[in-house]
Amino acid sequence: MRNFKMKLFLLVSLAVLAALAALPAQAQVVTTHGTRLGYDCFRKALSGTDDRIGLEICNLALSREPLTVSDRAATLDNRGVILDRMGRSDEAEADFVRAIALRPDLGDPYINRSAILIRRARFAEALAEVERGIALESSLPYVGEFNRAVALQMLGRYREAYDGYRKVLELKPGFAQAEEQLKNFSVIRRPAAN
Repeated sequence: MRNFKMKLFLLVSLAVLAALAALPAQAQVVTTHGTRLGYDCFRKALSGTDDRIGLEICNLALSREPLTVSDRAATLDNRGVILDRMGRSDEAEADFVRAIALRPDLGDPYINRSAILIRRARFAEALAEVERGIALESSLPYVGEFNRAVALQMLGRYREAYDGYRKVLELKPGFAQAEEQLKNFSVIRRPAAN
């Protein structure tokens, strides 16, 4: 029986991972202030369109504009979002790490990096990273909560994951990815013990 449960857990875990890999990246984007190209980089990261052009804009902002430390960190984070969407996760992760080094008090890069760690099946590390980002606050809190719920689910902490997906829907009603993940759960109500 134990062997069957282990195989079932592995199959469910693989199915969830496959479903998550097919989902579009849920990334945070950070607003920059005071630079035209930095702001354009932010807009491209947020829109999810024309990623090649967005990447060029971000590269120009980083190489040609006099960015404050905060704007440089935000622009690195936004470029990382674009790189991740383009499937260039190693470069994206490097940008998130650089953004964290510049502004360790900025929550978004931690949350963005957690998405990459989840796709790499490094769930405990992803959970630690996303919890740091949530504690620091972020521009899109529901994304952090979603990543946290995924990491918890993949670590076998199903009750916490279920509660996490429900929290996502409180923050962002109708968020399809959370609704889809909740379909993987069955709630069994037991009478209270006397």
